[in-house]
Amino acid sequence: MDNEQNVVQPVSAPDNLPPTPKKRPRSKPFSWKKLGGNALILAFAAVVVIFVWSFVSRTMIEPPVQPQITVDGKSHTIQLDVLNGSGVAKLSQRFTDYLRARGFDVVETGNYKNSQVELTRVVDRAGQIKAAQQVAVALGVPKDRVVQEIDRNAYVDVSVVIGKDFRVLKPFSE
Repeated sequence: MDNEQNVVQPVSAPDNLPPTPKKRPRSKPFSWKKLGGNALILAFAAVVVIFVWSFVSRTMIEPPVQPQITVDGKSHTIQLDVLNGSGVAKLSQRFTDYLRARGFDVVETGNYKNSQVELTRVVDRAGQIKAAQQVAVALGVPKDRVVQEIDRNAYVDVSVVIGKDFRVLKPFSE
């Protein structure tokens, strides 16, 4: 028995005992660092989504209006006057600021001869209806309120007559 080795035989559990449950891996303790990192990733993702949406909406859904027209093969900045027919003080200045910020050349502001104009309209003065339509789109004025009243003595391409419906137009909704 000198060569005998001490071999331990595994003891098997009797068949009538339930199996021992497996030990669950130990859960990791709560970490503010990981929570902060995840919040930072989510915030960054939100900013990226906002920038993408802004780009898509400005370029594809509602592209910016060009303040120029082409006349005889030459680019020409649309010149216009803004006339307040609503009876509300200083309204023409707000429209002027809005249009100038978008590249239009507003050469005059003032009051319209009638201060009880119900609906805003855009008037083509130079026979360039496309110019009047571009101004109407920039302001949010419906196409059916773009009219043509050509005045060869006028020094502007377009006149904007602000009506009492000004609150629904883009200078007040953006």
